[in-house]
Amino acid sequence: MITKQAINEIYRKYKKRPKSADNLNLALLFEAAHPSHSIEIIGNMLRINSIPPSSPFFELRLSTIHAIIAFEQHIAIVMHSSIIFLNRYDNGVTAHIIPIKPSLLSRLTHIFTRHALL
Repeated sequence: MITKQAINEIYRKYKKRPKSADNLNLALLFEAAHPSHSIEIIGNMLRINSIPPSSPFFELRLSTIHAIIAFEQHIAIVMHSSIIFLNRYDNGVTAHIIPIKPSLLSRLTHIFTRHALL
């Protein structure tokens, strides 16, 4: 099980992308991920066929991937504000997404709009 503390540590440790996609451990994806994920590299895109094509995580640019990490039961594909966890033993996929924080302008607008309605 991957805890929230572990996820926060992953984001902290892998803040920056590698200088090149060649520095990513792509071999780990093909060796350790379950075959039903049917992972492909097409040009500069990583395609995960166990994810529906309508999902934004179906195809990922290699240049957006910060790291690929192995855990006991998962392979993690780390990006700036999301992590995709591929199960090593079946076709299970889980994603962690950092929620977008509202900007200062939108928070102020919300405050004044709320007070205007009262």
